[in-house]
Amino acid sequence: MMTNGSMLAGLVDRIADWDIASCDQARSLAVKVLPSLHPVLIVQYRASLASTWQLGCSVPRELDYMQVAATHQSGVVTIRPDGPVGAIIVYLKPESAARLLGDQMRYFLDAQVNLGDVFGTGPVSLLQEQLCEARTSAGRFAYMAQFLAANLQRRKLDPSACRAAAFLRRSPCLRVRDLAARFDMSERHLLRRFRMMFGTTLKGFARIARVEKILLARARGASWTETAHKCGFADQAHMIRDFRAIVGVSPTQLEHPTATKLDDGGYTVACGHFVRIEVPGPGRLQ
Repeated sequence: MMTNGSMLAGLVDRIADWDIASCDQARSLAVKVLPSLHPVLIVQYRASLASTWQLGCSVPRELDYMQVAATHQSGVVTIRPDGPVGAIIVYLKPESAARLLGDQMRYFLDAQVNLGDVFGTGPVSLLQEQLCEARTSAGRFAYMAQFLAANLQRRKLDPSACRAAAFLRRSPCLRVRDLAARFDMSERHLLRRFRMMFGTTLKGFARIARVEKILLARARGASWTETAHKCGFADQAHMIRDFRAIVGVSPTQLEHPTATKLDDGGYTVACGHFVRIEVPGPGRLQ
């Protein structure tokens, strides 16, 4: 994984390389992706990853893609590889993603936008070829960084909207009127500028930020009572209702220790705060 210590620090939160060449090992995994504020770019250099999206008891929706940009903000995406996995995943900082994706961020919300439609088919095809030919994660990261740097736009971002997003990521309970007062503008004006920038409302943005804080607090060992208090909920019941409305399941249905034994002898392993990966038991790994 490459962190944000490069020249792209203002744009990229982190970059990951999912590199699983073993077909049997890849097929034994099930990856669950949870809602997040981070827009992501996914560039696959092996077989296409098939996945499903589901919110609560809704009918699962099949997803099939190779190179996409998306901002996953509701439900759970489950990825079950059908062959060797190879994918570079770039997590963008919400407040600066428009420098790369443009100012129509609403089109990426809970959608999979083909990267060719954003950057052009030629450059994306070339990037995929380079990733396929690279032999190491470091080499793939370097090609991805070059692609990002080449596609950065000289765009002046709305400073008030960006600062509001940064404030809400740290403190999702801030009221709109308090944010507007910080920037010396009306609530209506701030709401309009924020929606133009991020394609969503301040309230919707803050709700996802709260989900992230819930997952982070639990990952750090906070009790349910402490988590509800830290995330600004009146009680645990309120927290569970809000979480379920966005994710589709309660926090306890997703939560598990770092490695919990499953009925089939496998293990469920936490990978980051917003991704869960189910891994087979030792006897099934090749």
